[in-house]
Amino acid sequence: MNTHSFLSLVCFLLLVSCNGKSVNNNKFTDKSFDEQTEKTTVIVNSLRLKQPHRGDLYTMGGDVEIEMTPRNRAAGIDSVQFWADETLIGSLTDEPWIVKWVPEDQKMGKHDLKVMAYHEDGTIGIVSTFVNLKTNIPPVEYSYEIINEFPHDRGAYTQGLFYHEGFLYEGTGQRGESTLRKVKLENGEALSVKNLEQEYFGEGITFSKGKIIQLTWNAKKVFVVDPVTFEQEDTFEPNTSNNQGWGITSANNELILSDGTNVLTVLDADNYSRKRIIEVYDNSGMVTNLNELEYINGKIYANVWLTDRIVIINPETGRVEGNLNLGKILKLADKKILIEGDEVLNGIAWDSITNRLFVTGKRWPKLFEIKIDKK
Repeated sequence: MNTHSFLSLVCFLLLVSCNGKSVNNNKFTDKSFDEQTEKTTVIVNSLRLKQPHRGDLYTMGGDVEIEMTPRNRAAGIDSVQFWADETLIGSLTDEPWIVKWVPEDQKMGKHDLKVMAYHEDGTIGIVSTFVNLKTNIPPVEYSYEIINEFPHDRGAYTQGLFYHEGFLYEGTGQRGESTLRKVKLENGEALSVKNLEQEYFGEGITFSKGKIIQLTWNAKKVFVVDPVTFEQEDTFEPNTSNNQGWGITSANNELILSDGTNVLTVLDADNYSRKRIIEVYDNSGMVTNLNELEYINGKIYANVWLTDRIVIINPETGRVEGNLNLGKILKLADKKILIEGDEVLNGIAWDSITNRLFVTGKRWPKLFEIKIDKK
């Protein structure tokens, strides 16, 4: 943030009414609106945040204790305000300068905290940090039933999968092997194949606005492809947290991308600009290695790379609401032909017309239609 923007923010905060509700028993400041606006906006380095530490992890519904101490030679303090995500959570006129914030129904991940001290000499001290929030609710464990098994090309290093108008579409990876395919579900036959250029490592695919969107891993390039001819019509950058592309799905005129971290990036489906991010956490902490994605009935289903786990994510909060373990879906004889640690579960497709869920993996010999339910 530049100096001009920072001072503008401070001026704005001084115009905010100080009627926020505190969550401890200290005496609150009763300064009037006019008295607050008469303060001179001279910013001084007069505060030290004793707790929390930057990036500390807290649990939703638990106490986050925020404690400030003045630095040596700081002017006397007239009043102190405590803010969380630009919302006033406490105002004090007496020591100790401590409030307790109890975050509830919040988004997962990063939340900004700020303390503002109004000194008797008219100056203002500001100190800020951030904490991360994880859910206090364990994910629901799901079981599955195999409804059908279909052949799957053993040469297909599956990176992306979706179902559209009676056919599976599959994106495969590895340099020199990456493809985009239209596949007949019943026998696994590839009806159309487009080979990506040698330099590209193909990743996730989705259908959006009448086009196929195909990611590449670390080339900072996303292809927009005609679904009939497989001709490339446009490209754009993924705009993810690390500029990598792993998985992608579409929903509500938006594209949702994974990049191997716990962050999902939401793009505008029309102009591909970044709109927001979703930080994904369960009750243990951040869930990383998010890979192939599928949007199903308002939730995001994500493969967790190098595991047999699919997590079900609330896109509004980033909370992992469900957990599906598919470690036993392949028979032992089929597992033996795979490269351990590489040819793992990856690929989720949803037939929204008949409510069918399909899963497969990298170079797996089979693709499964499954039905899931709570245990």
